[in-house]
Amino acid sequence: MSGGYARKILNLDLSTEEMKEERPEEKVYRDFLGGVGMGVWHVYNNQMAGVNPLGPENIIGFITGLLNGTNVPFSGRYTVVGKSPLTNTWGDANSGGFFGPELKQAGYDGIFIKGISKKPVYLLINDGKAEIRDADHIWGKDTTETLDIIRSEVGDEKVRVVSIGPSGEKLSLISCIINDRGRAAARSGLGAVMGSKKVKAIAVRGTKRVPIDDPERLKDVIDRMLKSLRRSSHPITKLMMTLLKPIFPWILRRGVTSMPDVGYITESMIKYGTAMGTSSSSEMGDAPCKNWAGVGYRDFPMRTKSYKISDENVIKYNERKYACAACPIGCGAIVKIEKGSYALEQGHKPEFETLASFGSMPLNDNVESIIKCNDICNRYGLDTISAGATIAFAMECYENNILTKEDTDGIDLTWGNTEAIVRVLEKLAEKDGFGELLSDGVKVAAERIGKGAEKYAMHVHGQEIPMHDPRLNPSFATAYVTDPTPARHTRGGAGIFEIGLSSNPFKEVKLPRVKRFQYKGKGDVHATLSKIQITLDSLGMCQFLGYFGSFPIVDAMEAVTGLDFSTEELMRTGDRIQALRQLFNVREGIRPSDFKLPDRIRGIPPLPVGPSAGKTIDLDTMVEDFYKAMDWSLEDGRPSEEKLKNLGLKEM
Repeated sequence: MSGGYARKILNLDLSTEEMKEERPEEKVYRDFLGGVGMGVWHVYNNQMAGVNPLGPENIIGFITGLLNGTNVPFSGRYTVVGKSPLTNTWGDANSGGFFGPELKQAGYDGIFIKGISKKPVYLLINDGKAEIRDADHIWGKDTTETLDIIRSEVGDEKVRVVSIGPSGEKLSLISCIINDRGRAAARSGLGAVMGSKKVKAIAVRGTKRVPIDDPERLKDVIDRMLKSLRRSSHPITKLMMTLLKPIFPWILRRGVTSMPDVGYITESMIKYGTAMGTSSSSEMGDAPCKNWAGVGYRDFPMRTKSYKISDENVIKYNERKYACAACPIGCGAIVKIEKGSYALEQGHKPEFETLASFGSMPLNDNVESIIKCNDICNRYGLDTISAGATIAFAMECYENNILTKEDTDGIDLTWGNTEAIVRVLEKLAEKDGFGELLSDGVKVAAERIGKGAEKYAMHVHGQEIPMHDPRLNPSFATAYVTDPTPARHTRGGAGIFEIGLSSNPFKEVKLPRVKRFQYKGKGDVHATLSKIQITLDSLGMCQFLGYFGSFPIVDAMEAVTGLDFSTEELMRTGDRIQALRQLFNVREGIRPSDFKLPDRIRGIPPLPVGPSAGKTIDLDTMVEDFYKAMDWSLEDGRPSEEKLKNLGLKEM
């Protein structure tokens, strides 16, 4: 193997401050690629079962993808891994920005940290040289302040930093890890793992070029990828969208989720980013409403409510575009609010999940407050999905007199109360008063509150459910309860298909169309897409890639590494990575039946009106089909012996 990798990973034991470089065999790189694949390989082989996620034995890893730093379009994402303190399962989180390519250029494919430091520290890596630095003076600072302080100390504005904020320091189980001021490795509560180890940040600077086996071939591949990117919609699509605009709400209320042509999607993502469909998603019943108990067009209607937090009403605050490394789309933006209660000098544009979790979930149509909430989460290091969902849960408890003003520190926690949402979030971020009760997510909050609060806590095994409703697109339910990281929309599988999009960029992989409420027979499609999604993460690729068409990813890998690959091999690699993630949970004693979707989200009882009216999901059939397609035991979750042998995992 001549290109693509630094061929080194760094192992750090904070208890002894010992650092060792490791050079994995070529077979490991070939079998697991990088990112989450390399992460699960390392953690599974170096960590015993049953460790305390916040204890010294839990390993946290920061791993680059194979294509990070190569300039292949969409190759800007890295992965954080470790046992989740929120769910006690396998945990991983994925983020964009520039940290992944910088780490590769600094000479490492990944960093794995165990132990607990005696005092706050940060790790500095500069072109292959690593040192532990004191972080006492940074502890307590938010992530933006942390970035500025470290850059000043190092004397280099090009240093890339991942860090936790005060929420991670205080071990909030819904805390996350932030890089580039507003890109988040958000899920699984891994910010608390960093906090438990007293690691404030990792700072990297790299000036080395990532080795490329065949630069001319790679240049040709990149040119082909960029030329094949359809940036403009078909004229007929534009005409139809214009003509149909006055009756969009009527169409959406009937559950129409089929998306227009790829060019339209690309055009919309460039202009709006993921905010392009917040109102449409709410109106059609995809974005949950009123803590999953409401109906979008009735409780948060498009014409008067949801459009205020969508499309033009979001991007009007843009100061400039923001694109992750090697991204030709640039779906992000830096925003500014000039004046008012939520004035903000500089922040990141909120994504769809954030707009829904702080918008339709608590019935909040004030977009400036959502931008403010997004900034609070970025600075304190909080998962916006979990934080917004937790506040919506508290609102429903308040509505049902399970919580009173005495419990909420005098805050009137009524639906749509914008000021209350922001105040509670600030308290949650600081673990102050009522906020401390909510700071570990809905499952723990419900246990603390009691009085039947658990019926309003929407989670799977402790992880708050993301902003896609399986009562409209049922295969999301399969993803939420079958992926080794529960409640994860980025493992949406056939759910992405049902919503009218695709996460499949491989033209060789032909998948049949699926019907939303066809429960039997989707297991193979869901399994194939889950393997594709995990493979893209391991390559360091953005999953939006599939939205924009088919791309010669195998050609790019061959040009970078000098090895021969095939799409068939990549599907097998995705299968292998999924199997090892699943084995991690099996070894922890977690069974498939432990992952339960709340009755409300299964449609028990069904919604009375809207696109999903009368629908109850046959989840058992879909799960059984998926486990059969994966060749995993439905009883204990274990992949079959033959499966493990075929994937080269029998020794596991």
